Amino acid sequence: MIVLRLSKNKLSAALAVSLLSSLSASAVAAAERWFEVEVYIFERDTPTTEQWPTTAATKQNRKTVDFITPMISTDLTALNMGLNGCTSTDWATDSVNCNEQLSSANHKAMADVPMQISASTPAAAHLGDGAVLLAESQSQFKDIMATISREKGTTSLLHMTWQQSMLPRNRAVPVKLFSGHDYSEEFEFNGQPIEASSTTSEFGNFDFMGSQFATDNNKPVWKFDGTINIYLQHYLFIETDFRLREAGSKTVLLANNELRANPNTLANTGENAESQAVTTPYLYSIPMTQNRRVRSDEVHYFDHPKMGMIIQIRKMEQPTAKVVEPTKDVAELPATTL
Repeated sequence: MIVLRLSKNKLSAALAVSLLSSLSASAVAAAERWFEVEVYIFERDTPTTEQWPTTAATKQNRKTVDFITPMISTDLTALNMGLNGCTSTDWATDSVNCNEQLSSANHKAMADVPMQISASTPAAAHLGDGAVLLAESQSQFKDIMATISREKGTTSLLHMTWQQSMLPRNRAVPVKLFSGHDYSEEFEFNGQPIEASSTTSEFGNFDFMGSQFATDNNKPVWKFDGTINIYLQHYLFIETDFRLREAGSKTVLLANNELRANPNTLANTGENAESQAVTTPYLYSIPMTQNRRVRSDEVHYFDHPKMGMIIQIRKMEQPTAKVVEPTKDVAELPATTL
């Protein structure tokens, strides 16, 4: 009897802990503040005297919310693999793992990501889920976009609307954004041209950009990509880490000892040459990194010589818990007639 009594006590304690944990999680979810975010990003084709950095862009492996990748995969096998292995919540909260699943499959993406990214039908967030992509009909920037697109030299890059909970900076998960043309057939991620590493190139396999520009063959290389992190720290903050890619050329002055590393260059310069200016195609990665405190419901404009962003963070009603349909443990037998 004593053993039975102890077992009951332990069971009661376990149930109490489980109940408290459940209530705590529910309380945290209920305390979260949810907002609706709409973003419109466009490119400016205007002359500028800015000197863009020639250091290689680095790939970010930070966990992100990724709405776009599962929508643009064109290989059904890979798409099914990704969606079967990752729920919509997984894609919104653990995109690194979901991207690894897609990358391990033989899949391909569109050569150009469409400007409009949206759900096929109106959607709504639920407590306990991650961020949710909304339909185009749920957006409010139609007039703003029409006005900007009429301006000379502007090209739309990306428009999307979603709902998310706002967390402190140390817990907030950035949203991954990308759009436009995939340059991976022409350039490496570090900006070097693909043909620069070809054995048929005039300069063979010589690394014009130095060791800091190590080749990264991971695809794709989008026209625009980066992350936007929106967090709540007494006030709302918007933190952007964007890159806009622009094809151009770069001239590098190679010293004689560097030229000796490749016999093809020596044949063109002669033994007595001290240096040679070598011009090669280059894909510039133009940064837009900002951090700004903003007010909800106001339309904000982030300016840059080569691009711009219009964003609004709108207050919304607190999401409700998702209703789970009860499942039947025993299958019903079909009715029979006598």
